[in-house]
Amino acid sequence: MNKQIEIESTAQPRSSVDFCRRDLLKLTGAGVAALGAASLFSIPFAKAQDMSNGADNFYTSNRVTLEKIAFKSQYKMNVAGNLFIPNDLDRNARHPALVVGHPMGAVKEQSANLYATKMAEQ
Repeated sequence: MNKQIEIESTAQPRSSVDFCRRDLLKLTGAGVAALGAASLFSIPFAKAQDMSNGADNFYTSNRVTLEKIAFKSQYKMNVAGNLFIPNDLDRNARHPALVVGHPMGAVKEQSANLYATKMAEQ
């Protein structure tokens, strides 16, 4: 029962170029700190954006007219929306309509307006 098993060592002696994990982490941390400190001195001051015209930077079309609408739902809640009407539409005739919605939490001026505008252009 007292049998000894010899295991050959496959580990090689460390050379002066090898780093252990701790040394590598120290070097990485020091490098990040040095980059952070250097960036403090070279940052130009950012100017405030001109928001005098609002943030209306969404897609618009000169072939479509946008009308803001509001109506009461069956639960007496106010529902707001945008009605996109092609400029060349005959208002005296009946036309099919397309309702473009969005998931909860979305903003109607974003993706829903883009799709509605593109559909009204066609």
